[in-house]
Parts: sequence; C-alpha cells; structure tokens
Amino acid sequence: FEVLQFNDQYSNENPITGGDNDPIPFYDQTLGFSLSSEQDLPTLNLSRVFVITTDNTCSASESIINSLRGVGVEVIQIGSGTCGKPYGFYPTDNCGTTFFSVQFQSVNELGFGDYADGFATEQEDAVGSVSLPGCFEYDDYLHAIGDVEEDMLKAALAYRQDGSCPYSVGGIGDTKVGQGDEGAASKGLISRPAPMARGAWESNRILSLPQ
Repeated sequence: FEVLQFNDQYSNENPITGGDNDPIPFYDQTLGFSLSSEQDLPTLNLSRVFVITTDNTCSASESIINSLRGVGVEVIQIGSGTCGKPYGFYPTDNCGTTFFSVQFQSVNELGFGDYADGFATEQEDAVGSVSLPGCFEYDDYLHAIGDVEEDMLKAALAYRQDGSCPYSVGGIGDTKVGQGDEGAASKGLISRPAPMARGAWESNRILSLPQ
C-alpha cells in the first residue's frame, strides 16, 4: 500500500517508533479494531476504480488514490482537485503541549509520493497537480449522496459508459461551464473553485504511537 519515507538518515528504521520501517501492505484480513482479528476481508479484484473528490479530499484519502495507482489500478477521478497532502506525523507530547511536526512522506509501491498540489482531472486547469483521467464536476448540494442525478455520480456513470464527460458542471445557483471562464471552457479546462475552509482534524493524517 505505501511506505513512510523519512529523510535519508532513516531508510530502514522508523525514527519515531524505533522499529523497522516496513511497507504497509494491502490488508486482506481484519486487524481487530471493531471485529475480531484475522477475519478475511472481501475483495472486488478490480482493475479500475472511480474516486469522487473535492478540494476537501486530503491526506489518507489521497493516499488511497496514490497507493492504488502504485499497483497498477487505473484510477478515474470525478470532481475537483484534491488538497495535496502526502505528508504526516506522529503527535509528540512535551510539558503539556502536543507538537505536530511533519515527519514523513507517504510513497506508493513505485516510490511516488509527490502530489503536494493534489490530484486533478485532465479537464481542470490545476498547475502542479498530478493529472488523472476523469471529469471535473462541482460538488452538488442539491441531491443526496447516491442519487444518480447528483452531478458527480452522474458524471462517473456517464464516463463509465462511454468515456465522455458532461460539460454541465452543476452546483448551487449556476448553470455554468467554467464559472464564466469561456476561454478555459472552450478548451475543456475548468478553473478550480475557491476552497472551502476545513478544520485541521479533517485535513491532517495523524498516526498514533504503538502502546
């Protein structure tokens, strides 16, 4: 699934835990968090997956995208560009204050983890982002999650059918293609909407120390 990459002084050792820096596998059995351990997990054995994203898609969610790509699974992205956070840390307590300093970068089976500008679809004009096949769509607050008329799910179903993207990118109060950017729209490029504020706990990947 991934490897935690520290600096060049620590290739085979996790300097925080003191243990071996072993790759994290794709688990095929439960680990005992809410179920008893060592129960077989279901598998879909898919060669292609669709991910629905917004600018609030961060950290561990991006790690899933990167890790699947690292083992040859084709990832189709529907939505807007992700926030870009391949980094993480262990909380460290000191005299009543907890520090969260960046300590590692997550890399996949191919050794890739450079997505600090996020993942974005080929339609989106997102400089620096890792480009993925798929469709740009705004988040649709007018339909429930799972409703086939919800813009992002609708786009995913259309792309699955014939590989095309609808250019009507829904959202609250606009009809729009490209938020008024007709030049970008004519080229199939759509500007990223302004990001929504999110709390630190929603965007940071925090690992706990073993007890």
